[in-house]
Amino acid sequence: MQNIKLIVLDLDGTLLKSDKTVSDVTLDALERARRAGIKIAFASARSEKAMLPYISAVKPDAVISNGGALAKAGGVEVFNCQLPAESVRHIIKRCFELSDGGCEITIESDHGYFWNYKPDTDLSYMGDNRAAVIYNDFRDFNYPAYKVTAEVEREQDARAIAAEIPDCDTLSFRGELWRRFARRDATKVNAIERLRVYYGISRENAAAFGDDLNDVDMIRYCGVGVAMGNALPEVKAAARFVTGTNDEDGIARFIEREILHGIV
Repeated sequence: MQNIKLIVLDLDGTLLKSDKTVSDVTLDALERARRAGIKIAFASARSEKAMLPYISAVKPDAVISNGGALAKAGGVEVFNCQLPAESVRHIIKRCFELSDGGCEITIESDHGYFWNYKPDTDLSYMGDNRAAVIYNDFRDFNYPAYKVTAEVEREQDARAIAAEIPDCDTLSFRGELWRRFARRDATKVNAIERLRVYYGISRENAAAFGDDLNDVDMIRYCGVGVAMGNALPEVKAAARFVTGTNDEDGIARFIEREILHGIV
């Protein structure tokens, strides 16, 4: 296998086990990769705040957040791609129209993480991150945003909304009604491109791991694309390799067998 210099990891369904933890086996494999001079990057639909426990545990060299809208290499911002405030307001308006005002929405911006959650919503699952949530009814919202995530029942309705806005796209997540709205160029691939140029690493020397539809493009883009054993069929079809599931230490097994073999 080519000399891998950058490993890019999706989080949910990939790095994280079903219980949302990172196994000691995987932590050890990533640390060995780092000692071998390989850069480690996260690439997630999550915000950076929502990744903090895993950033603390893994200590990645770079973090791609909000599905590719923001990328940081250490403390250096290498990519920033936001929807303008006018586009955000239009998305909010249309989502409320579809739901008679009852649509649940979250917005990630430089001004904070906003959510029109109901007063009795249990936020305990968010742990320390719940303190960062700002309640907003979105009736007078006026900030640019990295992403708007809304509960829209029909995917075709979300696509219709995105089509009304220049340079906007939408993404659905398997098993959920949540739809992500963001700039069309706010992708994991564009963020990885900026990262690899910043580090001076070629596409051929980058490896990407993922499981969901928003990982397909980065798996195709990187020289080594790896689908998890629990990945969607479309992701496996796009990948060069398929490893074990997220609950079987699939990342660690691949790193040890294919990337670190003969190096350390």
